Amino acid sequence: MTKTAVVEQSAPSKPPKLTAGEITPQVAHDWENACETYFLHKEVKAADQVKMVAFGMLDPRLHTWYLTQRTVLNAGTFAAYMKAFRSAWLESHWANKLRKKVLGSHQGTRPFYEWALDIQNQNALLYGNPAYLSEKQLRDQLEAHICDELTIPVFRAKLADDLSLKDWIEEVKHLDDKRLEDLASHRKISKRNGTSSSNKPSNKTYNSSSPRLGSLTEAERTLLAKHKGCFKCRKFYVSHQSKDCSEGAPEASSYKTLTEADAIAAKPKTKTVAAVGPVGAVMPSSVLEDGSDSEDDMYVAPFETAHLLWPCLLTGPSSASFERVDALIDHGSHLVLIDENVVERLGLRRRKLHSNIEANSAFMDSCSSTFSFSEYVLLSPSSINHDWTSRTIRAIIAPNLAVPLLLGGPFLSHNCLVIDHDSRTCIVKDSQYDLFNPPVHAERVKIVIPTTREVVQLRKRVVKELKTANKEHLERLDKEMRQKYEDRFPDDIPHIDHLPTDIVHRIKLKDPNTVIQCRRYNTPRKYREAWD
Repeated sequence: MTKTAVVEQSAPSKPPKLTAGEITPQVAHDWENACETYFLHKEVKAADQVKMVAFGMLDPRLHTWYLTQRTVLNAGTFAAYMKAFRSAWLESHWANKLRKKVLGSHQGTRPFYEWALDIQNQNALLYGNPAYLSEKQLRDQLEAHICDELTIPVFRAKLADDLSLKDWIEEVKHLDDKRLEDLASHRKISKRNGTSSSNKPSNKTYNSSSPRLGSLTEAERTLLAKHKGCFKCRKFYVSHQSKDCSEGAPEASSYKTLTEADAIAAKPKTKTVAAVGPVGAVMPSSVLEDGSDSEDDMYVAPFETAHLLWPCLLTGPSSASFERVDALIDHGSHLVLIDENVVERLGLRRRKLHSNIEANSAFMDSCSSTFSFSEYVLLSPSSINHDWTSRTIRAIIAPNLAVPLLLGGPFLSHNCLVIDHDSRTCIVKDSQYDLFNPPVHAERVKIVIPTTREVVQLRKRVVKELKTANKEHLERLDKEMRQKYEDRFPDDIPHIDHLPTDIVHRIKLKDPNTVIQCRRYNTPRKYREAWD
């Protein structure tokens, strides 16, 4: 494997070194940054920049390349040198290939923030190149390739179009963190429920000398994916994936290559779906004749009970807001079904099943036919007051369904819901939230907190009012003082001829001609104007 070159720099004021090895876009970017840092700290003139760092290229190939065109490179700018450097030592069309890699990247199972940082770092290597993606283009790329479980929460958040890329990434990061917390909580519950089975002693014995199980072939992988198989235990039509598999890999000594016949043999028989349409049971009085042996009603179960209908909210790309639907909760159904009209109205994305699901009605007769379902959608229904939102579930599209949405076993098990038919409750085990009896919240009083700018403006107005009030108060006191001591404040001082002649007190100076030296102090402008 070819060794990648490394940029070394002991201090910002020291010239960098480029070790021998393969030159990648990241290495070229690091070399350019290290050189510009050195130029900045040493204040190297533009005409001398190339020659000051060129001999730091320790690879003989790069050194020879520089010597062969030394005159041209030294005469040009550092930017021209880096352009020639990339053109000579990076692979052809590297910028277009890197841009294609950025545009084709998907989040997958990675946390959103980690994936977004990786995309930004790769795009930074294209800075200054026409292939560089702007913030708007980068946001469109991230928004188009986030994982399916994060698409609906981001759509519901309705993030503003004028948000900067940094603010938008932070908002989506909060939504993804909540998704990961819910996923971790669900795995913790699943692990706790599976503890009893995992504590049972295993019948398998392992021998270090036994043959090692080989990797799956491409044909086996295709076969397992087509027939809902697990890549770990290598069984067809199972309800788990390889990451959740608790059965482990099969024994290598008895393992046989998987074939189409094995998949067909493992395919389960057609299951029967419970009738989803409301059935009105009309029992006339003639059913139980007078004098029959029936017991009192209090000892006999009723003929029917009310359906468990849960009013919930759904949304989709074609819906400007949430739409209310009355979902039928049926723990006897092994599927989650949604009416095709609701899918079209909300604009939900249709997805293909790996293989069609066939089911029959609960009422079997000679005229009944088998239902075949081939598409599904992703849903996250929420309560009317938005206090509780379901985890993402797969709802199979069923044309002409009697109810808008039928929530069967997958919805109940995935959200850890427990139904009590006697008290008519459907409670989430973790939070004890009851879907049929949601808590009533008191109306909250919204407290408006002023912004920093509003506080500053309010403070200025208060100070101005205080100054105005204080000035008026001082003027009023001055007027009252002048009126009270009017004889002490004449319009003009008396003439010298009218001064009193009797001396009450006399101050005799030692030297009346001496000039008193004193320090001068600044005087407010308003007093200066009065003295002028």
